[in-house]
Amino acid sequence: MIYSIVGTNIIIREQGLKELQAVGEVTRHIYAEESQELQPLISATSLFDTAAVVVCIQLSENASSKEELARLLPDMQTSSNIFIIDEPFADIHLTNKLLKVSKKVFDAREKAIKDDSIFKITNSFIARDKKQAWLDFLDIKTRESGESIQGVLWWKFQTEWQRVKEGKRSLFTEDDCKRVGGDLVRSRILAHRGERDLFLELERIILSL
Repeated sequence: MIYSIVGTNIIIREQGLKELQAVGEVTRHIYAEESQELQPLISATSLFDTAAVVVCIQLSENASSKEELARLLPDMQTSSNIFIIDEPFADIHLTNKLLKVSKKVFDAREKAIKDDSIFKITNSFIARDKKQAWLDFLDIKTRESGESIQGVLWWKFQTEWQRVKEGKRSLFTEDDCKRVGGDLVRSRILAHRGERDLFLELERIILSL
């Protein structure tokens, strides 16, 4: 069984993730570099005869993992285990495939995003490349809303935070994640209250990397 989340709209994503808590506790996260470990999970069984809940995070990040995901979609659809496919930057082709095989798709695509350049900042941000992230920010702020930029940064950073919790290699420590993650969440809240300018808050966070 497959559930999918596509897009970066933070409100719809949070609604989807909250609703999907009802399918059961997550037993495994699969990232792009682990795509070859996905197939055995399709037929895996539990000692307690309960369905495994596997979250597949941005497998379309590179060509090989995207191909593996597409190949396994039919088997994942008929599996007794549950697969939550999280693809914030899915292209139209992958989105259409997910629409055909998913029990439910949470469509969080940002209609306001005009081009893919907004996603470049997520890579420089996670790489803690302060200068490049700042340059990427200056570039996209002329075309995109602060909410769109905050949304993609928060999604990507949540993914990195989960990796840190699982002991995977990262340039961030647990304390770094709490600081940066907290700042990203508060930036949107303070902006909505009219207490801070969201663009200035995001620039401050980037320069604090």
